[in-house]
Amino acid sequence: MTLAVLLTLVHPFLPGSRWLMVHLVLLGALTHSIMVWSTHFTQALLKTRPGLDDRRDQSRRLTLLLVGTTVTLVGVPTSTWEVTVVGASLVSVAVGWHGVQLWRRLRAALPGRFRVTVRYYLAAAVCLPVGAALGATLALGLGDALHGRFLLAHITVNVLGWVGLTVTGTLLTLWPTMLRTPIGPRAEQRARQALPGLAGALGVLVLASLADLRWVTLAALAGYALALLWWASATLAPVRTAPPREFAPASVGLALLWWLLGIGLVLWRLATTSTWAEFAQGIGTVSAVVVVGFAAQLLTGALSYLIPSVMGGGKTVVRAGQAWFDRWGTARLVLINVGLALCLLPVPSWVRVVVSVLVLAALAVFVPLMVGAIRATVRAKREVEGARARGERPAGATPTPGLAAGAADRLPSVWSGGQLVAAVSALLLAVSVGVAVDPAAAGLGPTASGTAAGTGGTAGSGGAAGQVAPPPGARRPCRWRRSACGSSPRPSRCPSATASSSS
Repeated sequence: MTLAVLLTLVHPFLPGSRWLMVHLVLLGALTHSIMVWSTHFTQALLKTRPGLDDRRDQSRRLTLLLVGTTVTLVGVPTSTWEVTVVGASLVSVAVGWHGVQLWRRLRAALPGRFRVTVRYYLAAAVCLPVGAALGATLALGLGDALHGRFLLAHITVNVLGWVGLTVTGTLLTLWPTMLRTPIGPRAEQRARQALPGLAGALGVLVLASLADLRWVTLAALAGYALALLWWASATLAPVRTAPPREFAPASVGLALLWWLLGIGLVLWRLATTSTWAEFAQGIGTVSAVVVVGFAAQLLTGALSYLIPSVMGGGKTVVRAGQAWFDRWGTARLVLINVGLALCLLPVPSWVRVVVSVLVLAALAVFVPLMVGAIRATVRAKREVEGARARGERPAGATPTPGLAAGAADRLPSVWSGGQLVAAVSALLLAVSVGVAVDPAAAGLGPTASGTAAGTGGTAGSGGAAGQVAPPPGARRPCRWRRSACGSSPRPSRCPSATASSSS
């Protein structure tokens, strides 16, 4: 994540920077987190014996993934296809090994609830090697039509498969936990029903795009969206009774909305473009929605909840860490989401540049907040242990003052009217600065006709005041170019010669 932020600052000077930014987030940060946390949740749900997949094997898989990711991030920008294949193969081996270990855990576990979550993880693990092979094929340099078809298959199998299936499986239990509310009564049942629809639609979508069956591809993507909505109808239902009060669930919830928007954009482009090359040309907007709106917010939101919870130590310790992650929560959420929406609109380029800096800053502040949260958690854990050693009750172990009788003891709400006003003001200032840098791009600069009118000349006078009009048919000099206006072809910004001839 840190490398992606740094690369964003210097991307105009690096070839292939957009590809690097996308894959540093999706292949680097998000894939690493998926492997770590899917193993964690599998163990928490199945409670298998520790020696079945010990920490050393997990570390070896993560090291193999890191090496493969690094090699891939070197091979593609340098157009070295052999290096790209090696990197993609290492990543595929690491994820395949990860899937085998998940399968072993599932077979060894006793029957229990929420085993469907692990089945989502297994289906996701099948997707990434396919996506890596498609990505390596794209690195060969295909023709426009083939490139568009393989690009769609590569994006969908990775974003909707590897990432999407992992997210849907995890949020079955994580989402209500983040909201601190019970799981919906039909959530597990609908998750089981949705998995075949999601996996089946994804398989049809990939095969149809490679086979150049555009309308089948469109129907398969629509089927995936319907299955996703069926899953969400029960899994995400607790938000109606327990709206997000902390940064973590708010960020994850907004990420899911951007994910749905990204699927809708791909559907719209498939339905409105006539060729695969045309489809591929407009994929930049979808990339911004997926990387910034979905992946980055999902990652920061999930980690904001998981890091303090996994470090443990009791309510006092966990709250010490979460309080750091909630800092400036309203301002960060507004800057990221409203700022991204502004960048996607047809605004002048300088407005987009200045606003994107604010969006980047709001995302990047997660890194120092994470460091502060970890330090605060360690410090609080030591204080709690010291208080217990002295026979005292740790600070924060009692309910929060001011709570109504019987009310749930929660952290203060992250929502702040003052932060909302500050964030909106910052975005308005950014838009103003972007317009001031290039007012002509916003339609506020002087036009050619306005400049000519400002000189005081008329068509009858032949130009500026005091000048004598040339005789009819004469060649008059062009104010924008050195060549005469009577030449053919006529310069595009040269004033029409008919004005002088009519005088």
